[in-house]
Amino acid sequence: MQQLFERLQPIPEGKITDGEEIISLLADCWDQLQGSNENGMQSDKLLGRAEDLSWEPPFLCFTIERHGGTVLGSTRAELQQWRVNVENRSASCSTGGWRQLKPVQPKLNVKPIAEEIVSLILNRKEDSRLKWNKNGSVRIAIGNIIPASSAVAQTLAGRRKRFREEVDRLLTDHGWEPKSNYLYTPPQEIPTSTS
Repeated sequence: MQQLFERLQPIPEGKITDGEEIISLLADCWDQLQGSNENGMQSDKLLGRAEDLSWEPPFLCFTIERHGGTVLGSTRAELQQWRVNVENRSASCSTGGWRQLKPVQPKLNVKPIAEEIVSLILNRKEDSRLKWNKNGSVRIAIGNIIPASSAVAQTLAGRRKRFREEVDRLLTDHGWEPKSNYLYTPPQEIPTSTS
């Protein structure tokens, strides 16, 4: 820690352009800082990943890209802002936004897909995306329309919700009744009276 403190003393306040040596010194003493293990930050993650280094005595500040969400399929990395107080040997972290790592999938237009499925239902057609029941009800096999592998969890849920809402709207207009997610019953036939 003393080496880092001594290395920072002659540096003028402001942005540090060549901070590789400073980050290396910081990594060497990282575990000695109170709060340094906040959010699972480990010293080896600093090397080659810390950016926007600045010296605001007594604070050494930097940003680091964290990839925890990408393991779960996210296309964005969290940006953490760290402030290291070299005098009292403490570190604190705040979220500084996000960085897009991969392009976002384009928004799926569910309307034509819903219209096709509703047309199949209204015409009582057999299709691998529909499961007809003996009572005339039909269950939509959503996994055959918007597969789980087609998007990350949040995007998948949003696409399926928009699709279901569109199908609900279109089928309700024709007298069909949504019973549960993707299960629909046909309109009740009104018996004609014979006089």
